Amino acid sequence: MKIFKQTHRLATFAVASLMLFSCSSDDDGLEPDDPTVINPPIVLDCSYFGENPNVHLTDDPNAPVDYIVNCDPMTSGDFIIDAGVVIAFESDAGLRLGKYADGKIQMNGTADKPIILTGTQKDKGSWRGIQISSDNPANRMDYVTVEYAGQTGRNGWALQGSLIGTYGAVLEMNHCTVQHGHLIGFHWYNNSKSLTLSNSTFTGNDTPIETSVNHINSIDGTSTYTGNVNNYIKLTSHDVYQDVTFHKTDVPFLSTGFKPDNGAKRRFTFEPGVTILMEAGSQIRFQNAFHYNHEIIMVGTAEDPITIKGKEDVPGYWTGIQIDYTTNPLNEIGFLDIANAGATNGYPNGAILLGSWDIFLNMHDVNFIDCFEYAVSIERPNDINFSYNNLNLVNTPKMFSDWSGGEI
Repeated sequence: MKIFKQTHRLATFAVASLMLFSCSSDDDGLEPDDPTVINPPIVLDCSYFGENPNVHLTDDPNAPVDYIVNCDPMTSGDFIIDAGVVIAFESDAGLRLGKYADGKIQMNGTADKPIILTGTQKDKGSWRGIQISSDNPANRMDYVTVEYAGQTGRNGWALQGSLIGTYGAVLEMNHCTVQHGHLIGFHWYNNSKSLTLSNSTFTGNDTPIETSVNHINSIDGTSTYTGNVNNYIKLTSHDVYQDVTFHKTDVPFLSTGFKPDNGAKRRFTFEPGVTILMEAGSQIRFQNAFHYNHEIIMVGTAEDPITIKGKEDVPGYWTGIQIDYTTNPLNEIGFLDIANAGATNGYPNGAILLGSWDIFLNMHDVNFIDCFEYAVSIERPNDINFSYNNLNLVNTPKMFSDWSGGEI
């Protein structure tokens, strides 16, 4: 198994060999240096983790693989890995870290000495993966590669992903790579607590990331998400319980729809260049049971518009955007391409729906592309503060309708 440390060592050994054989015949009587010692990996079984509530794994420079894990332990104490450590996991093996506890999790790789968490077999899903449940604010992963993980359906793991955050997990993750994962590379569940993500790579997975809209603030343009079977970031959970910002990324988001919860005022910000793919029948709705005056800041630029469209290029594939009960003067939709929207089974069926009489909205420079019938449907056109300009129909039949489907 030629992993980073071994490859580096063999290259050094090759250079040393060339230097040795290039010496003159005067040196023939010298004894060669002792060959480099290669140490075998240390096997960590479940008894080791049971006897050691706090784990600290160190690097052996002479071991291509430092440790082999052959089970699926559940830890509660501190779990620390030093730079340069390589761990290979057998089938059915993995790590559940910080389960029902707040043990500190730190994987301290560096650019020169990354930590490698891999499988003994180089196949997608050859081992279970890493599950993090600790809510310790000191949790962090730096320069860590997780690869060939994501095994499902055995030993009680119902959660999917190569690297998983759940049950209140907290994690800061920098310069990491999650690759060649089965189903989902990085799965940060809605019931996790806090994620900080930067400068990381998600590639070669079936899907790079699945997470809740409530964790969307952490998914930004400092990381890359391309080279996967499904090149999108999958979003789950409909109810948004905090302010959220959609950052521009190098792949689209895929959404089943979302709306604010009933807890408080929320601010929704969409940066220029954001692309969202909508699942069939889904809707984005800025409304809840109380008049909290949610803020909608969906403003692209002429050079970098926001795009929200159906996952499939079919008119009426998704329901559209509905705005109700918000008179916030910051509400603005501009330089947006909205495509494939509109209900196909009744009225109102605009790509954008303005319901109720409590609405303020400035809308400009919007292209309605391949939408089902109407661009905008308005429930009470005489009772809202709605300004608009430069709205364009592209393969969309009509501009405005009332709530019953009549053209206005």
